[in-house]
Amino acid sequence: MRIEHLELPGYEVLEVLGRGGFATVYRARQLAVGREVALKIDSRTLSSDRDRQRFMREVTAAGQLSGHPHVVAVYDAGVLPDGRPYMVLELCPGGSLSDRLHKDGPLPANEARDIGVRIADALAAAHAAGVLHRDIKPGNIMIDQYGAVALADFGLAAMPRPGHELSVTREALTPAYAPPEAFRMAEPTPAGDVYSLGATVYALLQGRPPHFPEEGSLSIAEIITRHDQPIPDLPGVSPALTEVLRHSMAPDPARRLPGAAALRDALAALAGTETVPIVPGRPARQARRRPRLAVPAVVMATVVVGTGGVLAYQQWTPDGTPSVSSSSSSSTSSASTDSKASATAAAGAGFGVATTTENCPAASVAGLHAACTTTAECWGGMVVIAGNVTVTRSDCLVEHRWETFAIAPLPSDGMTVDQQELEKHPGIRKLCSREVMAKSRRGSAALAIDPADWTTDVLPPTPTQYADGLRVFRCVATVTGTEPAIAYFRPRS
Repeated sequence: MRIEHLELPGYEVLEVLGRGGFATVYRARQLAVGREVALKIDSRTLSSDRDRQRFMREVTAAGQLSGHPHVVAVYDAGVLPDGRPYMVLELCPGGSLSDRLHKDGPLPANEARDIGVRIADALAAAHAAGVLHRDIKPGNIMIDQYGAVALADFGLAAMPRPGHELSVTREALTPAYAPPEAFRMAEPTPAGDVYSLGATVYALLQGRPPHFPEEGSLSIAEIITRHDQPIPDLPGVSPALTEVLRHSMAPDPARRLPGAAALRDALAALAGTETVPIVPGRPARQARRRPRLAVPAVVMATVVVGTGGVLAYQQWTPDGTPSVSSSSSSSTSSASTDSKASATAAAGAGFGVATTTENCPAASVAGLHAACTTTAECWGGMVVIAGNVTVTRSDCLVEHRWETFAIAPLPSDGMTVDQQELEKHPGIRKLCSREVMAKSRRGSAALAIDPADWTTDVLPPTPTQYADGLRVFRCVATVTGTEPAIAYFRPRS
């Protein structure tokens, strides 16, 4: 391609790598350090000092993310004398995922999921730093010289046309991946990035975005109308993975997964379950014979406080293969359990972790044979769809979302891994109540945090644990709207 006459002090422009609707990317050499870089020059101009200052402010914030392994590094940025903004970026010789889709077609499900995990982690870091992307799509996910994926175009993604506000503009959208609210000129939010990443992963699996036909194009009006239509199944892809993507692309931003970190964790929890196993003599989509689960609105609406999510549940399990039956915990006294002998008996009652009934308020709830973990047990974000839970074990010495305050065997009339069913059980409601939780707080937490600020929930066993005989559930709690950084209910190990 022809190289325009371009002079940028400190750089030698070598060739054009590509041209798009709003920018041209050049391969250039950064003379001071002798490295090749990507020089991206926007075709739009920043005509006012306000726009220039805001562009530099956003690029500076984005540059702080350059240390993330899945963000394209920003080396330099500025505005040319004619008002066009530019960025000097890490050169990614592998091109973009859009290039790969055009060349090779849809990606394997496990690879697409892994890419989603990595880019969601990059997004979580960006959102934590107060930076939005606003144009996530396969064309903005690059493949670096080591074959790793990295998100590009922070700072330039939402550049306006002259005279438009920088924060809200429709011209710079990529309609196939933009969230529905963007077409209503709503202020950009992290939820919009979550939608776009979900649509991107879907496209990596299907070869095209979720609401787009296999051939032809759509008008903006048609795109807006299709946002309210159900997202189609993905042939050969597990219902669990499809459901995570549906949840990330809910038309209502309030009903999406609560953030990029939640999307990352939900995708990561599905490792090894990306595809539908093929059973000889049956079509691939019938292999599991599992009905497609609809996400109840009431479940999705509670995601913000930590109870929204996906179709698989990953829970840390201690070494060994413990087993338990409904009668194996019968030796644990329910009310009068204040001796070390009783505590030791509870610890061996088949909970799968060391437990105690000494100084354990949960043990006083009659009929459930509940105990407390001997040391703090902490968890990251928890998400639920149709009773199926995803959560990951967290180190109690770092920031975490949930902590266990009670553990008990499943009652004989509640033998299920469905969280929604367990929440209806009167005994479990009593055990996992705010009242029991409030009595379980220790140290300064009992004084510093009002009980009304806590949210409690039920953590069922995983399907694998249930099948193996480890049929226990946990009562967990979190401080609403915060990320607790210390243990509140049991001593730290």
